[in-house]
Amino acid sequence: MQNDRPPPRRVAYEKAITTGSFGWFGRLLAVVLGAIVLAAAAVLSVVLLAALFAVGTIVVGYLWWKTRALRRQARACDDGRTVDVEVVHMESSDDDPAKR
Repeated sequence: MQNDRPPPRRVAYEKAITTGSFGWFGRLLAVVLGAIVLAAAAVLSVVLLAALFAVGTIVVGYLWWKTRALRRQARACDDGRTVDVEVVHMESSDDDPAKR
């Protein structure tokens, strides 16, 4: 079967559409900006780590200072007769390890 119609024409663009192509200058600029952003992130993380360490040290020091009276009282009550023990019942039926 032959048609009398000519085949459809293809559209051709004379200038190609380019997106994101900046050449060597754009690539160089991207590398420089990437390095700056990476360095700034590293500096920021070090500063934040130091600040968090300082805040944590201050909080621990504050709690240590506020509980010193309790530690003194605990030392004063300790007469050396305190014994820590653990009681084990040998005939207990509830202490079956297989049931745990």
